[in-house]
Amino acid sequence: MDTRFAFEVGTTLCFQITIVVATTFALQRWVIDSRLSCRLWTTCFVSIIALVTAAFLLPHRRLLHFPSGVSRESVVNLVVWQGRIVVGFLIVWGLGLALSILKRAILCIGLVRFLKFRCHAIDHTALLQRVGIAADSLPNLAILTSSEIRGPFCWQLQKPVIVLPTSLLDEDETTLRHVLAHELEHLRTQHPMQHFLQGVCSTLFWFHPLVWSAARGAELTREFLCDEVAARTTGKFSAYLRTLAKVAEQCNGGSCTDVPAGTLAFGNRRSALIRRSENLVKLAKADPKQNRFRAVVGIGMLVLVSIFIQQIWIPTNALASGRSEWSPWPTWTATALHHFNLHVRDFERFEDRTQLHEWIAEDN
Repeated sequence: MDTRFAFEVGTTLCFQITIVVATTFALQRWVIDSRLSCRLWTTCFVSIIALVTAAFLLPHRRLLHFPSGVSRESVVNLVVWQGRIVVGFLIVWGLGLALSILKRAILCIGLVRFLKFRCHAIDHTALLQRVGIAADSLPNLAILTSSEIRGPFCWQLQKPVIVLPTSLLDEDETTLRHVLAHELEHLRTQHPMQHFLQGVCSTLFWFHPLVWSAARGAELTREFLCDEVAARTTGKFSAYLRTLAKVAEQCNGGSCTDVPAGTLAFGNRRSALIRRSENLVKLAKADPKQNRFRAVVGIGMLVLVSIFIQQIWIPTNALASGRSEWSPWPTWTATALHHFNLHVRDFERFEDRTQLHEWIAEDN
């Protein structure tokens, strides 16, 4: 990968991801329903990962070309500055990526140790039967308790796990039923997997503000869905609102758990609890019905936008040949294909501008 290709990939991916996330936010407002919105966010994160994969492994369509009327001196300066920007950005991005991965690894190890050494298993069948939830609702479920946390959370790696604060076991059955129904819905709807996809995107694009906005939006949407399902288990939104109030009181302005990283906490932020309460009030007043047509159309539109935007590349590469509608295949992909006797073009078609490196050598 040379600096021109790296600059082209970097700027274009940031542009493409911005469009995909913005489209997801717009479609979420149109779809309204929380369950369908969760599927939209999953599609969004999968699309981002697909865009990154396609950018580095496949050639791209050149619908736009670098301007042909630019002077030689301007083109040389542009290429030189692109190289400097790419080197500087790669250093900063690499450091940020390494720190982000290191932080997640440390937190994940801490979480595993917390579950293994500071939690105690309880009879989940008896607990679920106590609150009137089917014991076979989720295979291989484990329910743990700990006196070191103030709020419940769930997590899944090899098997689904729900962790409850010890004090919660002394609460009334309605509160326990709400909390367990909330966490079970997280696990049933594969929210841990969405959380993982969200983490991959947030780690790769730690510098992109819209990616972090997407992570917060997806997190809140997941909570909206689980709140709605849990509230309907008793048929009274007011009762569930009282449960949220209890959790907020236990949080006392802080996090509801000392180990939230990689988990789905019941009450992770007071501001989120307020918005969740407001959403429940709206549902109690006017319950929106699911519209499967909007769901299919919304996800279909997001996929089409992702496919379309993948074809739009910002023309920053001064050495890109205007004689071809497609870029060369990336070297690593072309090399792999050559091993299978599949010959693809991994070079630019010749034209005068492709000799720009000779201009730079002359100026130096």
